[in-house]
Formats: sequence, structure tokens, C-alpha cells
Amino acid sequence: MRDAYDAVIIGAGHNGLTLGAYLARSGLEVVVLERRHEEGGGLATEELTLPGFLHNVHANYHTFVDMAPPVKDLEVRTHGVTYIRPEVQMASVFDDETALVVYNDLDKTCESISRFSAEDADTFRRLYLEAHGYVDLLLGTLMYQPPMSVKELTKALASFGIEDRSEFLGVKLRRETINWFLDKHFTNPKVKAHLAFHAAICGYVNDLPGLAIGFPLLIGKIDNWHLCVGGSHRLAHGLWRDLARHGGVMISDAEVSSIAIDSGRAVGVTLSDGTQISARKLVASTVDVEQTFLEMLGETDIDADLRGKVKNDIRHQKWSLFSVHLALAELPAYKAASFEPDVDRAWVVNLGYGSPEELNVDFEAIRRGRLPGLAKPNAAVNSLYDPTDAPPGKYTGLLRQFAPYSLNGRGPAAWDEIGRWYASQCIQAWSNFAPNINEKSILDWVPYSPADIPSKIRNMVDGDWMMGEVSLDNMLDRRPLPELGQYRTPIKGLYLAGSTQHPHGFITFAPAYNALQVIAEDLNLDKWWNVI
Repeated sequence: MRDAYDAVIIGAGHNGLTLGAYLARSGLEVVVLERRHEEGGGLATEELTLPGFLHNVHANYHTFVDMAPPVKDLEVRTHGVTYIRPEVQMASVFDDETALVVYNDLDKTCESISRFSAEDADTFRRLYLEAHGYVDLLLGTLMYQPPMSVKELTKALASFGIEDRSEFLGVKLRRETINWFLDKHFTNPKVKAHLAFHAAICGYVNDLPGLAIGFPLLIGKIDNWHLCVGGSHRLAHGLWRDLARHGGVMISDAEVSSIAIDSGRAVGVTLSDGTQISARKLVASTVDVEQTFLEMLGETDIDADLRGKVKNDIRHQKWSLFSVHLALAELPAYKAASFEPDVDRAWVVNLGYGSPEELNVDFEAIRRGRLPGLAKPNAAVNSLYDPTDAPPGKYTGLLRQFAPYSLNGRGPAAWDEIGRWYASQCIQAWSNFAPNINEKSILDWVPYSPADIPSKIRNMVDGDWMMGEVSLDNMLDRRPLPELGQYRTPIKGLYLAGSTQHPHGFITFAPAYNALQVIAEDLNLDKWWNVI
């Protein structure tokens, strides 16, 4: 291990690897340091059940792989990374054994919606096409540039005439909930339930004021879910290959204990084993803000007021995900297939939410630390479109249920007591809609609770897989704090480039890409990449 690099990056999740690859391509000597034994962070794929069954422990759905600039700039697909965009993207199955299906074909999706409401099908088509018409603007203003304020975003939308020309976009969205948007534009509760479900699994809860501002973009990519063949970890390995090909170094089992500061500037790091690594130009942290400021920096390194804000004011999601990973001998056969046969080919399925009001009730319970009244997980079977993730003739399954991190005031440790019981409830919920999912077809299953999330990925504080609340008060230049919303920190040469920053978690590559623009400006790097 060398003792000095131009750039030292803390954390080898997809943001750390992305930033490292760009800087290495820019001619800098780069090292990416990872606490765990392998790169990837949330891009974790493991044999949790039986040998040969590959389970994506965290990131399973990649929605930005054909939109994110780094995918092209870093030539991700030349590094052994293959994506499939499933033909039948997702579905909702309802208690009356009907099903609504979203395809990668707009006409087919609208045809499915029309079985519930012809008016809603027409509305969805207009919204989808309008969102796609503004997709470059939305990506540029909302995703792939350092964040502006909500007021500046409003002005930007107005400058493009969106208030005048758009039926669905406008100033009012920054004050409204997704529920409001759905009630304003759609009529059928099942159609609204499916759209609200889609938003929720993207981290946008349907009853929080202000989140309507991002909803049109969510609709614009509702059929853009991609599956990484061979498991999500393939993407992590591809990013590592690009880093290495251009001279960068990734070191695993390298936990950073402190960031060295000299005369107000970040000049390196010290690892938990005492190893010191100098940074000639910059240190970039892609781990959570609490680790960075409260553990890696000393009390005298930053202003006491900022330290207090990091300790007390960082906002995390008030809900998490409870998962069940399954090894299956059969594909699910849904009762709703008699209404819509293609539901059996849907990659992701919402099991039972029939109206946004049902989601409202469950999220209210979850915020109080209670389990929803009935388990209504969503189910995904990657093997429908990736036969490499299970042995021949076998299949992997994934159930995910919205759930609290801390249960009924008993803390996250309560999951150790009820985890397997609650997993059985989730499996039963799946079986209610697909009766062949039973003891005969389930070869093995493993629960993965909200408490398990930060035990594996420390960044995901309190099981917060988005690494910061998705809300109007924690969005754009206010994420994670107004003082830290532009990737720079008060310490010269220290940058924040992880999912704590704008826009948020998920596999977007955006925090790293946006931090890159700021770093390039400070270091006068030649921007060889295509800037949105």
C-alpha cells in the first residue's frame, strides 16, 4: 500500500467507485477504502439460502442505468455488466383476484389500466408522455447537477414554460402530497394504489407534503426498471474494473478511523490498524454524515454548531424494509392470472394494496413503531428474467414489506425475537395470492430485518436505505443540511459524495457524479465527460 495518493475516497459503494473511476480517468492517483471485505456497499449479492441461489441483499432494482451519465462515461457495459429490462415490469394484484400490469410497452400498460378506468388510462398516457418530454430537463434540474433550492427549481420550471404548458407540473407540487396529485388526476382507487405503491418503493411516501414535485419523474421511469444479470454485485465489480483499468486502487478491510486535518484542510486518513494514508488533493467521504463528522473528525476540527446539527438535525426515513429471501422450486402462479395472464410474468408484484388510503394507514402505524395490520409485501422473482441467479429449474424470490426500524419502543433488537414469525406472515400473504407458494415449493427462506440493514451497511443508519429522509425539508440544497448541501464541507479538501447528499439513495450514481462537478471546479480538472 502506498502512503500517499491524490484522492482518498472513503467507502467503496457505487458512489465511491464511480467518483474514483472518474478521478482516475482524469489522471489522479486514487485510492478507494472499504471497511467491508468486498466492494459494492448496497450492491451486495449473496447465497443467503442455498448454494447457487443468488440474492440481492439490498439493491435489486436499477432504474437509472440508461439515464445516468456515468453508465456511458465509464463504459459500464464493457466490464462484464449486463442489464435486462423485463417486458412485464410490475403488477398489482388485488383481493378480488384482478391485476393491473405495467409493461415496457406504453400501449400495453394503458390497455391494462383501461380495464379499471379508461379515463385513468388516458390520463396516465398523457402524464407519461409529458414526463418523457421533459425528461432531460427533469434529470438535469432534479438529478444530475449540484442542487438548486426549491425556489430556484420553481423558477427553472417556470422559465421553460412548464406552468403554462404542463397539465401535471407546476409550482403547487412543491407543497402537495402524492395522494393529492393522484386524487386530482386519477379516479380509480386501484390505479391510484398501484401508482402510490410504485412511488413508495422508490422511497417517496404518498402522504408527505412536497413529494408531488418528484412524482412526474417517477411516472416517467415507471417502466424503466432494470435487472443486473448475475446479481447487483456485478455492477460493483464492473465499476471496480474501470477504476483499476485507469490506475485507481481499491483496498478492502480498510476501515477509516479518522480524517487528518492540517491548518483547516483534509490531508489524509488513518485506518483502524494505525496505517496512515496522505491525500495530496482531496478526501471524499461517501459514508453517512454522522460517521464522517462525529467519528472521523475530532471535536476541534469543525465548528461546534455544525457538529451539533449533525448530531441532532440529520433526518432519516421513519420507515425501513423487512425482507424475506427465498429459494423456490416453482414460479408463483397467481389467482389473478385468470383475469390477466401476464401477471405471472411480472418481475415485481404489489400484493394487496387496493387504495392509497390503505397505504396511509400502514405508514401511520409504521411511524409509531407498529407493524402494519396485515402484511402486504411486494414480491420479486429475478429468475423470471435472469436464469443465472438460481440452479436450473429453480428460482430466487424476494419479499419486501414496509416496516419500522424500532418496534413499539422496544428498539430494533425486537426484530431478533419476531423476525422469523413476521417472515412467515409475509410468505403467507404471498401464498394468499399465489397458492402454489407453500411448504412444497419453498426450499429455504431467510429473513432480513430492518435491524440487519445497518449491521451490514453502517451507512444505512436506523435501517434507512435511502441514507436520509426523502422529504421537502431534506431535498435539493437542504440535504443533508443546508451547510452541507453542495458536496463541499467547511474543511478545505473534504467532500461529501455519498447518498446522504442530493438527490438521495438508490442506484442513481448521482451523488458521486454531482460531487465530481464540484471537485473538478475546485481542482481545475478538464471535464472530458458529458455534463448534463
